[in-house]
This record gives sequence, structure tokens and C-alpha cells, in this order.
Amino acid sequence: MFSKKSILTLVFLIAACAAPPEKLLDIQPFTLVDDEGRTFDSRSLLGRPALLFFGYTHCPDACPTMMSRVAGAYREAGPEAAKIPTFFVSVDPRDTPAVLKNYMSYFQAVPARGLTGTKEQIDSVVKQFGAHYQIRDTGSAAGPMVDHSVRLYLIDKEGDVIALFEPSDDPARIAKAMKKAL
Repeated sequence: MFSKKSILTLVFLIAACAAPPEKLLDIQPFTLVDDEGRTFDSRSLLGRPALLFFGYTHCPDACPTMMSRVAGAYREAGPEAAKIPTFFVSVDPRDTPAVLKNYMSYFQAVPARGLTGTKEQIDSVVKQFGAHYQIRDTGSAAGPMVDHSVRLYLIDKEGDVIALFEPSDDPARIAKAMKKAL
């Protein structure tokens, strides 16, 4: 027979697993421009989870690495994961909607959209997510370098950030969180 204590422990564990994920960041609605040149309002995401991260298309390593991890997470999570869009918010003024659209085409395994905006719009969104970036003129013909945070944010159906991922996180970990968010 089960003791009263073991039954209570089991009930507590079941309740803890069923509890909604804890909100990590309180994100206010924001407006940017998507890779089609259309206005993007973050409130359009309400009712479905999404992934978001900050980067730039000329990034030599961190951004392609993160996009590769995200692609792996979509493969791992299965076909249902296609309901979760990924948003790549560029922090580089060179990244026009057309440049973003071309860049996103390299990651066909990911239902991704590029987002950009004015410096003020980008700075506001960056601040809300606790991210950072700095544009450095290197004097190179390739143009400036952009130092930036590379966290991936999982946003739930209510528009709250519920998980953060680093570029070193295994795609299986990201996929597990994506499935749970669905």
C-alpha cells in the first residue's frame, strides 16, 4: 500500500509538472518591419508560441550557429513545431527587408522571418529582452562588426518569455521546450 506521504508527494509532483512555465521576462508589444517590408506587430503572435533572437546577416559565426541549432530543434521536435515561427531581429542597419529575406532563405528548415526597424525601434526591443549589441567600425572593406548577445528566446502563447537558450544548447533541449510550449 502507498502511504499518505507518498501519495501527497506524487500529487505534488504531478501538479508541479502541469504548472505553466514561469515567466522570465515581461515583454511589451512592439512594432518592427518584416522581411517583406510589411509592418510586424508583436501582438499578432498572441495565441501561439514563437522563437526570437537578435543578430545580423553579416555575422560570421554566432548567428549561423544559432540558426543551425534552431533548424536542428525543428527537426527534433517534429512537424507540429512548424506552428512555432522564429523571428530573427537584425541589429544592423545594413539589413534591409530584402537582405533579411535573402538571408532567411538559407534556413529553409526553419519557419523564420527577419525583422528590422529604426534604431529607436530596435533599441527598444533589445532593451526589453535584456539583450545588447554594439556596432564597431573596423575599417575593413567588409564593413562594421556587430558585437551582440546571441540568446534564443522562447515566447509562450501569452507573449511572455519562458525559456532562454545559448548557442551551445543542444537542439534536443530547445525541441523539448518547443513541444511543451505547444
